[in-house]
Amino acid sequence: MSRGKRILFLLLINLGLVILSIYFLDMLEILDYRQIFSQIPFLRESFVVKIENPYLLDKLELDKKWLLLEEKQRNLEYARQEIEKSFLAITQQQEALAQEKENIQNMIAQFELAKQNQATYEKRVEEIANQIESMPPQSAVKILEKQEDEMVIDVLRMMEKRAQAQGKRSIVSFLLSLMDPEQSARIQRKMLE
Repeated sequence: MSRGKRILFLLLINLGLVILSIYFLDMLEILDYRQIFSQIPFLRESFVVKIENPYLLDKLELDKKWLLLEEKQRNLEYARQEIEKSFLAITQQQEALAQEKENIQNMIAQFELAKQNQATYEKRVEEIANQIESMPPQSAVKILEKQEDEMVIDVLRMMEKRAQAQGKRSIVSFLLSLMDPEQSARIQRKMLE
């Protein structure tokens, strides 16, 4: 080998050893190669020592906590909305149940009133039937002709029941024969329905 080639070869080996030793010392944290290369003018910009923010990890942790807090806040808001929807639904159900209860109470009151009216009506029918039975037939027919058809039918039926219960013959057919023929026919037709 020529002398120039040997010098070049030895320079490359020395350069390699220097780079390897700097790398080794940097790994052992004995020296920082960035500081060494930042002293060389044409390498200064590419090997600028970066100063790390000592609070960077704290900031990242804080950002994570903020994200978790925001997620919890969204979950709480969603849960609050669901609770409000449930509360509204329950309130509407309560109102519907209260309305239904009121309707049922009204129906019960109407039923009781109708029951009382029916009892009063039946008592009145029975009283009229007693009076008709104790009157002379001509007078009884005059009174019956002035009553409504439904009342006359109920009175006549009551009279038939009582006569049957007592084992007597009913005077209903006799009373019908004394009535106005048109009214008598109408009442008989309604009695058969």
